[in-house]
Amino acid sequence: MSNINDFDLIKIDESAFIYRELTAGKIIPKQIYHDLRSELVDNQSYTLLFKHQSHFNQLYLHIGYALVLDESGEFFYIKDAQDLESNEADENAFKVQVILMLLGRHYARTGRDLEHIGEIDLGLNADDLKALSLNDEYTDILMTAKLSGGWGKAMEFLVSRNFAHKTGAERYFLNVAGVSFLYRLVDEYKNSVSDS
Repeated sequence: MSNINDFDLIKIDESAFIYRELTAGKIIPKQIYHDLRSELVDNQSYTLLFKHQSHFNQLYLHIGYALVLDESGEFFYIKDAQDLESNEADENAFKVQVILMLLGRHYARTGRDLEHIGEIDLGLNADDLKALSLNDEYTDILMTAKLSGGWGKAMEFLVSRNFAHKTGAERYFLNVAGVSFLYRLVDEYKNSVSDS
């Protein structure tokens, strides 16, 4: 029988990087945008977490977190292990939700299929950011959610949390995690409207 365990198979710097990303309120998506190739590529951190889920589940439980795999959005995130039953989102999750809902509303109101917001060559462009910035209601909502700095900063917030990717000066698209989260919010909204 071999004495090798997951700690022997996983590099400390890779595990530490993942920990820093997760505890900073970021997700670990299955794919990330490769600037030079202008395409999505597999994320090595996601692959490592996926291959060694039992190890990382135990590791994070020992330090008070629950590692969660969101299969529909193809990403990992952590939450407080003591707070598993709570539906209350933390501040970062709330900000992500606000931005995604406003982007979804803008996209729908401009007559575009919501699926295109997740396509590299379509997504959001400078005209979208300008239109969003000129919408006083959206600006007020951003400010209420403590998202100051306008839509450029809001998009950078999504990028920093790994829900979106920047493809040019003022061009962005949502990744699978961002689109999945957006559709979940849309479904929740539809359900709340039909229930009332």
